[in-house]
Amino acid sequence: MSTLTVAPRPLTTRPAAARKPSGPNAVRPGLSVRHVAGVRPAACLVSVDEPTWQLTRRGLVVVMAFLAALMGSAVVTCLVAFLSVSNSPL
Repeated sequence: MSTLTVAPRPLTTRPAAARKPSGPNAVRPGLSVRHVAGVRPAACLVSVDEPTWQLTRRGLVVVMAFLAALMGSAVVTCLVAFLSVSNSPL
C-alpha cells in the first residue's frame, strides 16, 4: 500500500484593514444638493361596477346567528364523538 503524505498548509491571515472613524465625532463628507423634478399625482375618476356587500343590523344578526349555530353544532358533534369512545380494552 502506498501512503499519502499531506503537507501542512502555511497559515495565512487577512491583513488588518484600517478602521473608519465612527460615532458622533466622525468626519463625514458634505451633502450635495440634487434637484429632482417633482411628480404630481393626477386625479382620476374611479368607478365601481361591482355591487358592494352592505348588511343591515338585522342581516348582520342573522349571519352571526347562523355562524354561531354552525359552530355550536360542530362543538356538540365533536363532544358526542369524544364521549362515544369506550374506555374498555379491546
